[in-house]
Amino acid sequence: MKSIESKQTLSITIPTSLYQKLQQEVGKGKISKFIKETVEEKLIEKEDKLVQEYRECYANPRMIKEAK
Repeated sequence: MKSIESKQTLSITIPTSLYQKLQQEVGKGKISKFIKETVEEKLIEKEDKLVQEYRECYANPRMIKEAK
């Protein structure tokens, strides 16, 4: 059975021109889903980058020594 995650309402301010582009490209009823997916994707990319940087640091003994 799939668990249902609670939702939070978020109010953001964007330029009118950006909103119009979203309406044209995504569709009026699909903007919220598009923004949710885009933000999730961006957060995953940032997390992956951080993990990769930690791995690179850990693989380099000189960097570990400098970090201490």
